[in-house]
Amino acid sequence: MADFYMSNVTGLLDVEAFVNNLTASKQKQLQALAQNKAVLQAKATSINNLISALKDLQGTNESITPDTLFKGKQASVSDTSVLSATVSENAPNVSLKVKPTQLAQSEIRVTTGGVSNPSDTLSASTFTLRYWTSDTAFLETTINFSGGTLNDLVDAINSAQNKVTASVYYDGTNYKLMLAEKNAGDSSRETSTGAVIEISSGSLPSPLGSPNTVLQEAKNAVLKVGSEGNQITSPTNTFENVLTGLKVTVKKTSDNFIDITISDSYDKARQSLSNLLEKINGILDLVNQMTTKGALFQGNSSITQIKTNLFTLTKPLQELGLINISEEGKYSLNSNAFNDLINNGKLANIQSAISDTKNRLGSYLEGTLKSFQVYKTTQDNQIQMLDKKAEALQIALTKEQEKIRVKFSQIEALMYQNEQLKSRLENFVVSLSEANKK
Repeated sequence: MADFYMSNVTGLLDVEAFVNNLTASKQKQLQALAQNKAVLQAKATSINNLISALKDLQGTNESITPDTLFKGKQASVSDTSVLSATVSENAPNVSLKVKPTQLAQSEIRVTTGGVSNPSDTLSASTFTLRYWTSDTAFLETTINFSGGTLNDLVDAINSAQNKVTASVYYDGTNYKLMLAEKNAGDSSRETSTGAVIEISSGSLPSPLGSPNTVLQEAKNAVLKVGSEGNQITSPTNTFENVLTGLKVTVKKTSDNFIDITISDSYDKARQSLSNLLEKINGILDLVNQMTTKGALFQGNSSITQIKTNLFTLTKPLQELGLINISEEGKYSLNSNAFNDLINNGKLANIQSAISDTKNRLGSYLEGTLKSFQVYKTTQDNQIQMLDKKAEALQIALTKEQEKIRVKFSQIEALMYQNEQLKSRLENFVVSLSEANKK
């Protein structure tokens, strides 16, 4: 059982002051360990940030594929208010004229009859809703309506299938059932060749009649291609593969032909190089922060050398004039030089420089990351060792403080007893003196 004591009971001794003075050496050792740990942790954080930036550069570098960077295509449109166009890499380099003459729209029908009050009760009915997906194919859904209001019928239709949207239509006098295509692209049939939505068997509740009133006809979008009168249709306003790899989305019709020009695009190459240089700049910023005057890694050659290495590794791109380096040491793509090389037929030179730079960076980053990982592991081990030392020292300090407190509490108790004895003796002498006077 541990010794029991109460500190400074009499106020004769400041036990805690004695404890702190006698253990000051160990306390300073603990403070020194804490300070050393804080420095190591700060260094570890900086190294972790650098490793992360190097990995980002490594990932960006690995994502570069020199053989495919220049295979992109682009489509320019003479009037983007009428239509837009996108192309894939396999689209041919051509110019063509197109004219949208009709936009796609979905069929909307309402019943010939209705009810004067939407809360009126409709009798039960069973009917089959047919939706034509083309001129020769259709989908059918049998709906068992158990009776209720017009809204109940709407809910029954919508919950039974997903091709037709039912709703309530008010024509100013009666409330009717409206049926509309949910997605125009689900059907290539046009109302002009036959109904897209119909009741193929059974019937709606008698007050409603049949959905034979057409509010809007189903139409396919029509795109005239070339001046020879060739035209193509689409159930939506998007035309896939107008020619290989070309997709056209129409916004409105036009009386005039719209020019679409497909050409090579080098945006992918530009963006890849810009991304690579951006990652390099991120690393350079970290290196500057870590090695500046007064920083934790000031003068550390392993880190400062990164700047020189990155400069050397990007030499193939520099030699073609593709990299601008600012007074602050930041890298950026020289777009003018890039365009000049392309226009002068030097695409292969750019590809070669990119490939060379990628291979050099790949080898360097792999080795550098391994080195810094080892460094980080060493720091982590040092932090763990400091933690263990601090823990052992704290245990020893606590034990020593406990012993000192016990000793001084015992001394304090003895002093208290002596004070009590002194007081009793003084009282005895006073009493004896007064007795002799009598």
